[in-house]
Amino acid sequence: MAQEPDRILLQHVLISFRETPVEAPRTRAEAETLAQSVLQRALRGEDFSALVREFSDDVAMEGTDRPGTFLVLNHNAPSDGSFEKTIAELNQRAEKYQAELERRIEAGEMGVPEAEQGMEDFIEALRAESDEARSAAGFPRAALVPAFGDVGFRLQRDEIGLAPHDERSSPFGWHVIKRLE
Repeated sequence: MAQEPDRILLQHVLISFRETPVEAPRTRAEAETLAQSVLQRALRGEDFSALVREFSDDVAMEGTDRPGTFLVLNHNAPSDGSFEKTIAELNQRAEKYQAELERRIEAGEMGVPEAEQGMEDFIEALRAESDEARSAAGFPRAALVPAFGDVGFRLQRDEIGLAPHDERSSPFGWHVIKRLE
């Protein structure tokens, strides 16, 4: 058996249903039928990114050519440390911004409600940067549902597979997965 690579790039469509943590507006049977349909369309060569945008119940990254994309780090794959460095920098920026808001409140330049809203908006922007950094650095396989990695690491480049819903290994629903790299 061939050794699995340290990292792979996957794109996926999540098809979920009401009784999952995602609580998508369809029954389990409807989700399974839709997942099989999306799989067949993908296997026939339809644009996978278009399928992600149209059908995925996962939050697809906006403003990207390849929504629903994950760099997945295999078990024991080395990390380059870039995500940890980015998080440390974001935390420093948040602390500086918080201090600036406190200074402005004390100086009478803004009220507490305005400062609280400013901090909420700032934190939301930092979360977006954090999500982007995590995507670039990679997600540890162990942090994802088992079926996602189990199917993804079996696929060859440009191959498409299905991780069926399972309470333990794929609790969010069906994942139609394409290996990009």
